[in-house]
Amino acid sequence: MHRPIRVAVFGNGFARSVVLPCLRHVDGARIVGISSPSLERVRATAADFGIERAAATHTEILESCRPDLVFIATPPHRHLEMSLDALRAGCHVVCEKPTALSADESRAMRDAARDAPGQLALIDHELRFLPSRTALREWVARGRLGRILRADYVLCSPGRRDPALPWSWWSDRARGGGALGAIGSHAVDALRVLLGEIVEASGILETFVRERVDPADGAARAVTSDDFAAAWLRFGSGAIATVTISAVEAFRAHRLIVTGTNGSAEVEEHGPLRVAIGSGAWSEVPASDDLPSSSSLGIPDTDWARAFLRFAREIVAAAREERTDVPGAATFEDGHRVQVVLDAIRRSADTGTRLQLAD
Repeated sequence: MHRPIRVAVFGNGFARSVVLPCLRHVDGARIVGISSPSLERVRATAADFGIERAAATHTEILESCRPDLVFIATPPHRHLEMSLDALRAGCHVVCEKPTALSADESRAMRDAARDAPGQLALIDHELRFLPSRTALREWVARGRLGRILRADYVLCSPGRRDPALPWSWWSDRARGGGALGAIGSHAVDALRVLLGEIVEASGILETFVRERVDPADGAARAVTSDDFAAAWLRFGSGAIATVTISAVEAFRAHRLIVTGTNGSAEVEEHGPLRVAIGSGAWSEVPASDDLPSSSSLGIPDTDWARAFLRFAREIVAAAREERTDVPGAATFEDGHRVQVVLDAIRRSADTGTRLQLAD
């Protein structure tokens, strides 16, 4: 019998809505601690989920709980410090995306992970674990679409459309807020997995809702992060891709299309992999989904939550078996390479130029 893995969670937003509900369904995971600056709220979360200890700081949880595994689900400006502290404490680490505020920070995280080869150091690009995305990777890897020419990644939602939504860290570029980091990081990761390394990038960022009310004092405060991002990417293979991320739409859409010399493939939210070979009609590719309904699991009914549950099971299984990798997962190295691309898109948007990428 493998012993239970002692798990700590840093954060009380995405952690409360997705991470903790999913961890209830992960065999061998014992949640021993949670931290967040609002002690009253984090204590309430701990009570709701039966967590042994709650604290205002992550360092207190590391020192008092001695976890084996840490999930970092905080705003991006905390990722570097928390990741380094958890790795130094001997923990396996799973960090939310975007990896960090800059490539300098993500490089430091990557280097720290290299110095701790016996520990998992992963980025939560959970969509890699969707059955439809797994099937798409297999089709591309086996050359069934031929030589890949282009890809298109689109995610539109009304998430930041309402100007009455309060100002928060998400509104603050300095703390890692914005659509490019939150969603664009997923797009870049998905495209890297399918098409390889990105060698050239350009982009535009826009802030359509320019002010929000700060709940701390009731005053209007400038929004410095983006709620719309678009990018053009070129890969070492010669393939190109476009990315469109908008959080101000009146509708929701999440779609990834890949086109090759032999055909095209498409994955949409909540949908299967669809392929069209030659000039033929679209057809569905069966992909097994062995999870019960989201409602019966008590998790959000989203691709993100269902993929996170699959990912979390793989992480805990690897920790229990003392493995140092999770096949198919994004590592801190992957996180750094994505961050390099995000930084280039931001610089392109700031300068109006197309940029060649370097590590």
